Amino acid sequence: MASAEVNVTVFAYPQPDKIDEVAALWSELSRQVQANEPDTLFYYAYVNRDRTAVIVVERYRNQEAYEKHGQTPWFQTFMAKAGGLMAKPLDIQRGSGQLPESSKISRL
Repeated sequence: MASAEVNVTVFAYPQPDKIDEVAALWSELSRQVQANEPDTLFYYAYVNRDRTAVIVVERYRNQEAYEKHGQTPWFQTFMAKAGGLMAKPLDIQRGSGQLPESSKISRL
């Protein structure tokens, strides 16, 4: 049976000298999501090893929660600030629920 959850992975490629600035903006966005979006089930970001990208892993209870996230004032503020710092557009990968048995390895 298909899950109503929406899973998203975002690959953001800041300009080389802007990685720390973009990471700080995403940290602030993450704090806002955690404080204000109860239907966002999972949301975290990290900088890849070679410091060329910020990767964000997101899980929403349903499509409505995903759409609401994009309409929040904190997301809009983030996009206004971070958009001009990117070397190329965001690569957003969306999917549905988790593969069977894969969620059993989460230890959060």
